[in-house]
Amino acid sequence: MKSFTKLILTIAVAASLATTQSCAFFFKSEFVEIKAEELSALVEALPDNQKRQLAQNKAMRDQFITQFKTPFALAQAAEAEGLHKTDEFKQEMAFRTDQTLAGEYNRRNPDAIVSKEESDAYFNAHKAQFDSFFTLITRNAKQAPSDSDKEMMHEQWSQIQVLAEKGRQAGIEKEAGVQVQLKIGKASLLANAYSKSVSDKMVMTPEEKKRYVSEHPEADVDKIKEKAQALLTRVKNGEDFATIAKEFNEDDTKTTGGEMPWFDKEGKVGGSPVIDEPYVQAAFALEKGGVSEVVKSRVGFHVVKLDDKRIYDPSKEPKPAATPAPLPGAQPTPTPTPEGPQEQVRTRHIFLSTMLADTFEEQETQAKVKRVMEDATLKYPVKLPTDFTINVAGYNPSTLPGLGGGSGGTMKGIDPNANK
Repeated sequence: MKSFTKLILTIAVAASLATTQSCAFFFKSEFVEIKAEELSALVEALPDNQKRQLAQNKAMRDQFITQFKTPFALAQAAEAEGLHKTDEFKQEMAFRTDQTLAGEYNRRNPDAIVSKEESDAYFNAHKAQFDSFFTLITRNAKQAPSDSDKEMMHEQWSQIQVLAEKGRQAGIEKEAGVQVQLKIGKASLLANAYSKSVSDKMVMTPEEKKRYVSEHPEADVDKIKEKAQALLTRVKNGEDFATIAKEFNEDDTKTTGGEMPWFDKEGKVGGSPVIDEPYVQAAFALEKGGVSEVVKSRVGFHVVKLDDKRIYDPSKEPKPAATPAPLPGAQPTPTPTPEGPQEQVRTRHIFLSTMLADTFEEQETQAKVKRVMEDATLKYPVKLPTDFTINVAGYNPSTLPGLGGGSGGTMKGIDPNANK
């Protein structure tokens, strides 16, 4: 009886393992490999000059091939986490498909125009679909989009949808080159989804932040403020402001004793706004020779001293020398209208940067994300071809110089949509 029970258990375990292996075998990611014929189909849409350049340079083709390794590996990692099953990814992929089909149709039919009637008709028949799309792409917006933004977006969306439908009707979606574009686009979306998923998980915990700051006092914003306060006390006790600035400043003003350029109440220097508002407010609140309390800007802590004030009238500045007449047909450069008289101040500051304190969390998170991504590229291998065929109009690929050999070279990246 015992032997019979043992046999039943053995069979059950074996069946379980077989089922698991069967499921694993059944799901084979499309991103485990990119084939030579897929790359040949992909580059078919490139202009002849780009195809010729690629065909003549083996090193360039090698680089073209290897660019798919990382996104394909990360796409597999995303699938392992089930990210390809989320509604968000499905929506993004649907729109990426429409964009690809619309772009390909437009490339082949450059004179194709979507009339306002067509666009409006499509939108009116698919409002719910647009609302879902609009919610998706604005989900992370820092401020709510305006009605005009939404109006412009719905017009663009409708035009893409109309062109994509025309592309489907023309059978473009089934072509090998377009299928590869869609595969690459899908890999890119999945890789981005995986990167975001990892980033969300790698955010530093309060304990990790506390430990980092304890090990890096220069990242402790409270200690930086205390140091700025101590330097202000030294100024109030009679020490020379410029001397302290030369010793402690953590920007380019260190060599000039903290000197800053003239600026107005909008923080403009030479017409461009470059001074933070808290600094501007502190400076204009001072009398000549006065010193502010510690001021926090986007970049750090400041102690501000007002050296001088003036009323500046840019219209009284000497006119620049006459410029040469524009070439025939060229649009003349408009001459800016001088602003009227404005109050300006000249200051100097003692400055301590909070850059590390403000960025260490992001930097540490990015470092952890990078390690996880590198591990994923090792865990999920991608099979790449050693080479692929390129057909160039008017040429026999076998006679092209450098095919299969090449003399080296670099590639900035070849975009399959470059001529769309």
